[in-house]
Amino acid sequence: MTSNCDNVPQPLRKKLDSHSQKGIFVGYELTSKAYRVLLDSGKMSISRDVIFDEDIRQKHTPVTSESVPTPDSDSDELPAAVKEEAAPAPKVEAEEVAEEEAQETAAAATELEDRCPQRENRQAPLRFRESANLAQSGPTKDPETYEEAMQSPDADQWSLAMNEETASLQANGTRALVEEPQGVKPIPVRWIFKKKLDAQGNIERYKARLVAKGFMQREGVDFNEVFAPVSKPTTLRTLLGMVASQDLELHQLDIKTAFLNGELEETIYMQQPRGYEEGSTNTVCLLKKSLYGLRQAPRAWHTRLKQELEHMGFTASEADPGLYTAHFKHTSIYLLVYVDDILIAAKTQEAIDHVKARLTDACDVRDLGPAKYFLGMSLDRDRKSQTLKITQERLATELVHRHGLIQGETKSVPMSPAIKLTQPEEGSILDKEKFQFCELVGSLLYLSACTRPDIAQSVGVLARCMAKPAMEHWTAAKAVLRYIAGTLSSGITFSNNMAVMEGYCDSDYGGDMDTRRSTTGFVFTLCGAAISWSSKLQPTVAVSTAEAEYMAAAQAVKEALWLRKLIMEFELQFGTMRIYSDNQGAIKLLKHPVASVRSKHIDVIHHFARERVARKEFQFEYISTDLIIADCITKALAASKFVFCCKGMGIV
Repeated sequence: MTSNCDNVPQPLRKKLDSHSQKGIFVGYELTSKAYRVLLDSGKMSISRDVIFDEDIRQKHTPVTSESVPTPDSDSDELPAAVKEEAAPAPKVEAEEVAEEEAQETAAAATELEDRCPQRENRQAPLRFRESANLAQSGPTKDPETYEEAMQSPDADQWSLAMNEETASLQANGTRALVEEPQGVKPIPVRWIFKKKLDAQGNIERYKARLVAKGFMQREGVDFNEVFAPVSKPTTLRTLLGMVASQDLELHQLDIKTAFLNGELEETIYMQQPRGYEEGSTNTVCLLKKSLYGLRQAPRAWHTRLKQELEHMGFTASEADPGLYTAHFKHTSIYLLVYVDDILIAAKTQEAIDHVKARLTDACDVRDLGPAKYFLGMSLDRDRKSQTLKITQERLATELVHRHGLIQGETKSVPMSPAIKLTQPEEGSILDKEKFQFCELVGSLLYLSACTRPDIAQSVGVLARCMAKPAMEHWTAAKAVLRYIAGTLSSGITFSNNMAVMEGYCDSDYGGDMDTRRSTTGFVFTLCGAAISWSSKLQPTVAVSTAEAEYMAAAQAVKEALWLRKLIMEFELQFGTMRIYSDNQGAIKLLKHPVASVRSKHIDVIHHFARERVARKEFQFEYISTDLIIADCITKALAASKFVFCCKGMGIV
């Protein structure tokens, strides 16, 4: 391959001389991004200014090492390549030329192979190799289709799971085989396969579900109402706090094939499941009860469960429809429902056994014994010290391994106070397909909503940039993950402290750099740990710190009103609830109906907090900024203050 390279400096050439020299490409320079070219003069040139002519194959005589001058050579003899210019080139046969070119190509390839490392010999850093080994040693991927399940090494287990699902359908009388009516299009179905794992990530059982393709249902024809309530995370944390402080028994139940127990109000036909076809080609299934995948299935199951619980003497809470209360032999029983997962808390084991027996008569129930793992959260209880800790260590570990940070450097805070994130320009938007920013932030949001209020502020800031993230947002998200990597086992710990609920509210005045809106933050603690928190951008721009704190206080009062209603379900009575704030101006506005120039423009919706304070339902008290634990919910803090806030929220 010939090339023109080595731009000749102007002092070394005349006016009509060529600006470049012709040579042969022989390789790449190791110490720079340049090419190595053997010039016709025999000199080896290293240059980046090279133009390749791949269409011309120059006939030349190979230059040996003796013909190339070296810096140590004192010989005045001209190199062989220069002598060739004076003497006529000898005639070379075509076969010899082809053989020489083949030898040169092979020599060049050998040189490049010796200099460049082989790709298959290169290894990833240690932290990535450990993540890959963890993924390979863990459970295999769940099959997506019926064919994949039958061809997988676990085909026998999947067959048993499908047989169990089919037996449940027949036992519940979910379907009946009929001839397909004319003009009716049956709803397709498919098998869903899932390996159920325990808290340590080991396979607990193989599960197969027959699921209807509900997205093909038509509203008003195949379904009407679809809403079904589930318990709130705050209700779960409140129940666990009461379990720890009052030393209650806590057990867990799982309803097998829960959605198959719901009664349908509509007439629905579906196709027969793959692998279990019966009758002729026109035979379809007429659904008599609900099935997984139907749009109305959750509502039908909730209606059936509520009827059974009311028949057993339970009453749904007005604060949270997923919480039920009852009494048995002067003992209170609390039952928390999340779809088909149930927690039962009572003072005596006899009361819990009574509820289990009644539920077993109504549904197919799997008794899991004392609760240890619920909705992806580990429940670590110490009966001697009367403490209960909830963590999501498994989810946090999976996130860290997935992004290769298990061996990386950890951080003491999720976000540095010096970082001020803004919306990016159009040209610097992150490639979402290459960088899984939205997936990472979504997982962090679930962590912050359940057991990690310490990352609520930083994750909230990142969530505002999910539409148009930039590289700085991805770096900030990885920083939060590095903090998680150093605190994998951290979680909320409830103790046997007196069940007194307190609140803290705060705001970050003008913290959003794009809109200049403030951030509202509040934390409510019970039994020594946080049960409710929020970090949210305020709807309007505040013109002063007092106004921002006043708006934050109004949001805290809204949450406190709901918490008072919830606490009454646990037979706890509070007088005036205390809420702490670090702004004297906001407290004055709450206690006195002042309509000055600084406050007359505040929206009326925020003034209801003043009315609640006047009715002695809440009492706002001043607390120093150094002592308010809601500070980490509104802004990024230094390590010392951040640790203090985490301890105040019961994060250990």
